[in-house]
Amino acid sequence: MSNYVIEKALNNNVIICTDDRHHEVVLIGKGIGFNKKKGMELSDSVMIDKVYKLEQKKDQEHYKALVEIADDKVLQTIIEAMDIITNADRTVVDKDLMVALTDHIIFAYKRIKQQQFIKNPFLIETKQLYSESYEIAVNVIQHLNKLLDIEFPEDEIGFIALHIASSKDDLSMHEVRLTNEIINKSILIMEHDLKYKIDTNSIQYQRFIRHIQFLIRRLQKGEVIQVNDEFGNMLKAHYPLCYNIAVKIIKMMQQHLDVEVYEAELIYLTLHINHFTQQNEKNTNV
Repeated sequence: MSNYVIEKALNNNVIICTDDRHHEVVLIGKGIGFNKKKGMELSDSVMIDKVYKLEQKKDQEHYKALVEIADDKVLQTIIEAMDIITNADRTVVDKDLMVALTDHIIFAYKRIKQQQFIKNPFLIETKQLYSESYEIAVNVIQHLNKLLDIEFPEDEIGFIALHIASSKDDLSMHEVRLTNEIINKSILIMEHDLKYKIDTNSIQYQRFIRHIQFLIRRLQKGEVIQVNDEFGNMLKAHYPLCYNIAVKIIKMMQQHLDVEVYEAELIYLTLHINHFTQQNEKNTNV
């Protein structure tokens, strides 16, 4: 085991130490902080469950502040929630997720205890885009509900799923939320102009949000796709409504992303929108 010198015992289960290389780390283990004082060296007999190296000073300070205001039972449950997540998905970067998840759950718990609930506007999009992270988040919420004797609403599943997806896909929470916002606004534009409700359980919807997700990535990377001019002109002539909707969606995306969008993207987006109209016609004629 590395030699750890205690900087601060945050509670009975969490301590801040410096390691052999003088890096500050968070050590987690049952009873690890009991009767521990600054300057003490951790003995080899101590059972350490997790070691987190928070490289950013602001993350270190933020985590310390969070732990100091958290109830021990809540903190222990969060630690167990981290285990649920990392055991279910090895691609999760746990040191990135730990601070964000701790922050979210501590304050969500306080809000819900006070009957203050936040609506998640991107719950449907999150469930479709990040289905694996969503399933893990379901297990996390069930664990929290059981151990903390509280009922976290479904909206919180979506929020936690976003944190998980953000840590595993190397995306910032801003990027994840931006993608969801663009998808949400795209659906609203389509529903307004097509004059019917989009079925969010349909294959067309799943394909559409995947298309938007990869379209955003292409635009952010400056990647350009090509389309045959004759094919593009045919689509515009045959499906003017779908094309005009695509134009509105692309303009909205340009405002959010501040990038140039080429005609080929409009054509492929028109195709996806047309899939909705074709399916709606089939359903109407049944």
